[in-house]
Amino acid sequence: MRRVSFDVAQASAAVKAGGVLSAILRVENGAFYIELETRESGVVELVTANGRERRTFREPGQALKVVRELGVAIGRFALEEWDTRAPKAKAWTRPDQSAHMKVKHQRADEAAEYEADVLQALAEADDPTTQFVPHDEAMSRLDAKIAEVQKKAKRKARA
Repeated sequence: MRRVSFDVAQASAAVKAGGVLSAILRVENGAFYIELETRESGVVELVTANGRERRTFREPGQALKVVRELGVAIGRFALEEWDTRAPKAKAWTRPDQSAHMKVKHQRADEAAEYEADVLQALAEADDPTTQFVPHDEAMSRLDAKIAEVQKKAKRKARA
């Protein structure tokens, strides 16, 4: 008979519905697993959402954190197979996810910097002592700056 399994979303719904009695933190071959004792289905495994494989934790603290986030306050431990001196399993590496997160953080930093600049400009605009530059003058200054930069670029290109 196939064992029942829940992913985190299903487990959370079961906890909120009052169908989970307790959690069991189990160790096998140095990896930690969470099982949930339910009212209807007996003991169910916590699995990954995408592959439906048993969700593995390298550290008991991480597993307990998930149990706490699910809202389960009562639990048991099955630690017979835990060798505290055994080396930890290697962590998964996700270079694709790492690159994606670096870009995401960089964009967030740029957005925060832009927002700060806008807020500073708005504060300056509200200041009664601020001296405004007429549009025509600002555009002529900008045109002069662009011409200067283009001139420097041409000199660099020749060198």
